[in-house]
Amino acid sequence: MTENNPPEFDLKRHLSIIWKRRYPVILVALIVASIFTWGSFIWPESYEASSTVFIERGALMTPLLEGAGVSGGMQERLRNLSDGISSRNIIDRVIKDLDLDVTIKTPDQYDGLVRNIRQNLTVALTTDRARRSVDRFKVSYRGRDPRTVRDLVNTIVNEYINENLKYTRTDAYEVYDFIKGQLMEYKKKLEESDGAIRAFRERNPNMIPRSEATILARVDRFQTDRIDTEITLKELMKKSENLRKQLSGEKELTVAFVSKEGTPQDKLSFLNSRLMLLMTKYTDNYPAVIKLKAEIQELKREIARQSTSSRKDLYMDSMSTETSAMNPIYQSLKEDLAKTNAEIESLKERSSELLRQQKIAQAVLGRMPREQEEWVKLQRDRNVYQRLYDDLLVKLQDARVSKDIQFSNKAATFRVVDPAYLPRYPVKPDRVKMIMLGIFMGIASGIVAAYVLESLAGTFKDETSIESRFKIPVLASIPKILTEADKLKIKRRDRKVFAVAGLYLVVILVALAEEVLYRYLGIKLINF
Repeated sequence: MTENNPPEFDLKRHLSIIWKRRYPVILVALIVASIFTWGSFIWPESYEASSTVFIERGALMTPLLEGAGVSGGMQERLRNLSDGISSRNIIDRVIKDLDLDVTIKTPDQYDGLVRNIRQNLTVALTTDRARRSVDRFKVSYRGRDPRTVRDLVNTIVNEYINENLKYTRTDAYEVYDFIKGQLMEYKKKLEESDGAIRAFRERNPNMIPRSEATILARVDRFQTDRIDTEITLKELMKKSENLRKQLSGEKELTVAFVSKEGTPQDKLSFLNSRLMLLMTKYTDNYPAVIKLKAEIQELKREIARQSTSSRKDLYMDSMSTETSAMNPIYQSLKEDLAKTNAEIESLKERSSELLRQQKIAQAVLGRMPREQEEWVKLQRDRNVYQRLYDDLLVKLQDARVSKDIQFSNKAATFRVVDPAYLPRYPVKPDRVKMIMLGIFMGIASGIVAAYVLESLAGTFKDETSIESRFKIPVLASIPKILTEADKLKIKRRDRKVFAVAGLYLVVILVALAEEVLYRYLGIKLINF
């Protein structure tokens, strides 16, 4: 079994094919190279000019602009920057400023000019990742006239900056006036709400807004206190009845013996009677009781110092008489009864007041659903108006700061860091790339043409192709016989062809070198 090995690459055979078809190869290569080379010079030139604008935000003013309405408006305009720059309003002003409509005679031609400017105008935004906001943008325009391209870019940038500044100031004043008007309106509503709450409180002086649980707790507390008061009242009435019974069994006056002369013993008896009377009213710590006890003790010591004989004579000589005096027990019971009756009257009044307060609380509880609903509505409206008023007050301060900043030109501003300059060479066509591409494509096309002609020739190239086609062996081959004259003629013709092709290639290479020098070094040798 024979293995089918892939045929080896025969370099000599391929070179012989190219050499054999050298004239078509040279012709096709020069034609393709000529198309790319001279086509790049025929192609209409397109120039491009661009301008870079930086958006400056003051480091000291940035904290003041946080949350301000104008700052938000500027960010919105920056997000729509491409549409703003290519707006019809700005383009119309640019056309008027540069007199681009001098040759325009019909509205259709003017609309075509506007469309052409929009199609060739590009805006590239650069975003600051830290701030997540646009910090610069680049405006570019392409056209055939380099001066028009430059002037158009610079004019568009200036027009946009001026328009943005005008709109920013207008927005600042309009926002401030709008917020101020809304603030006055909600201030009036807040005052009306306060008046309604005040009128409600005046209509319901006893109604302190609270929950139903609080009112129910008050009713229960009044009920409990009244029950305790009734119990205490019954106890005091029972005590009063007992005191009346005890008082009925005592006499108001009692018999006492008082000597005619004021002896120490008589004085001691009198002081003891006073002490007993005071003890029915006061405790041992009462000042009068303490003082009286001290006098009694002093008098007892004085009597003890007297001799026995003196006391006996004093007793025999003294004369006493019987008299009537107040009964201290009766007086004590009478005072307790009066005190108890006073407490009974006080408790009766307290019970009546608790009952009255309980009825008031129950009445409030009955009116509570309606009054509570009205009170909640009044409070809710006032809280809403107060919150809106506070928010508007803060926004008004922000709007005032923004307005002052815009008026003093301290807000975010545009700075042209790279204005548009007159372009020295066109961006299209790129002749260097086209000429190099033409040379490469010419060589490739020539080689392809050689193989195409070889395949279309209809002749056998060697003995192997004959044997593979007819399946018979080749016995002999007769080579092409060239005389010396034929060979000399072919060499002369080759020299002429190679000389012309080489000279033409030199012209193409000179054009390539001139474009390289002009584009990258700014050296212009030949004006094509």
